[in-house]
Amino acid sequence: MIPADASAVASINLNSLADKAGLNDKQNEGMKQKMMEALKSGMNAAAFQQLEKIMKNPSQSGIDVKAPVFVFTSKTFISPTIVAKVSNIEDLRASLDLMAKEGICQPIAEEEGYSFTSLQKNNLLVFNENAAVLTEAYGTSQMDVAKQTISTLLKQTEENSIASNGSFRKMQDQKGDINFFASMDAVPKMYTQQISLGLSSQIDLSEVKAVGNLNFEKGKIALQIETYSDNAETDALLKKQAQAVKKLNTTFLQNFPESTLAFLNIGVNGAAFYDLLFNNEEFRRNVSLAKADEVKSLFASFDGDISIGLINVTLNSVPTFAAYADAKNGNALKALYDNKKQLKLGKNEDIIQLGENEYVYKSRVTNVFFGIRNKQMYATNDELLYKSISKPVEKSIKDAGYVSDMKGKNVFFVILDLPVVKMMAGFGGEEYQTYYKLASKISYIEAFSDSEGKTETAILLKNKDDNALKQIVDFAKQFAGM
Repeated sequence: MIPADASAVASINLNSLADKAGLNDKQNEGMKQKMMEALKSGMNAAAFQQLEKIMKNPSQSGIDVKAPVFVFTSKTFISPTIVAKVSNIEDLRASLDLMAKEGICQPIAEEEGYSFTSLQKNNLLVFNENAAVLTEAYGTSQMDVAKQTISTLLKQTEENSIASNGSFRKMQDQKGDINFFASMDAVPKMYTQQISLGLSSQIDLSEVKAVGNLNFEKGKIALQIETYSDNAETDALLKKQAQAVKKLNTTFLQNFPESTLAFLNIGVNGAAFYDLLFNNEEFRRNVSLAKADEVKSLFASFDGDISIGLINVTLNSVPTFAAYADAKNGNALKALYDNKKQLKLGKNEDIIQLGENEYVYKSRVTNVFFGIRNKQMYATNDELLYKSISKPVEKSIKDAGYVSDMKGKNVFFVILDLPVVKMMAGFGGEEYQTYYKLASKISYIEAFSDSEGKTETAILLKNKDDNALKQIVDFAKQFAGM
């Protein structure tokens, strides 16, 4: 049913989501009954009887809720299109007849090989005994084109569909509640720019694929993504990108207090990172050949962990941070100081040398102290932190629960608190309090990647016993007074 040229496809397991949301739990029977009583007063007896059947058993709608529902984007449709498996066409017709009587859709019309109806003018639903397709179309001409396109899809063979696509088959092997794949044509430009870093401009980004899944677990929501290419040359370049970062040493954990609000750790291979950048035409245009060796030397001085921590955030001052990096030498800092005139600093800005390998950037807003000690580069905008720089703190993040997730990773980022939400709560008002209550259920948010091109972003909740989706539904019920 899905066209072979689909640039993105998502597979949604409605049955799994319903179970994890707790919709089938006995404790929600009362809520369902309240909903039915509320709807009963505004419906005729036949319509209510059909709706009651569906509420008790969703498969009575005629849609197979145990089969995945697919959403895809394609050049042949103007908007994302939904495909669902039909379990019983007569039940589906009864459901649509109910919707028509309630003015939700138009009466069912017939064409050779399929039936159709429109919902809210611009939504077209086409179905037969096997599948139902919902898409968007504006005006009579678009409706006619969409119907013709869908009627063709209803007849197509597996060999001519997305089923023959290797990325789709890879997606089908994913174990999430929502599985997906996308070629770079369907991915936001901001993300494709990151993916294309270091790739030749002759490479067709449509050859780069992203496959992943979104899964709701006990106390956790996890999004996993893997990028790869079936084209050997493109895949080799993607692997070269991965070589610019290496496994974390977690060298600097002891230097960040346990109260740190957010923490980023990257394992950097400076020389490999420079080679990657040098493959990028725009980078080569901006770096002259005369400066190339100097720039390469600066990049090569970084070899190991780079760690950055957000220490404090207030409404009245610049956020406090600390940063450390494994470095072979202080060449990068000396070059920065020696070339400060080329930086075109403002009237109240300057870089001052405090001592050997010790500097401070001064401005009207803040001072940033930076330098290198024992092959460890540092930077901070807090003078108290500067005075004790590189010294282990008494209670650090090295014993934090998320540290175990850093093992074997190349990049790791964690938000340990949600300072922005806390600040918003200070503004008062019911809306901000709702955001704060929702955020207070989150323990932390983490994101990491490995050398295989796989990334994961996860929201960890304080309640580790209940499924995350159930917790979201329970919060929504509470918010709605149900």
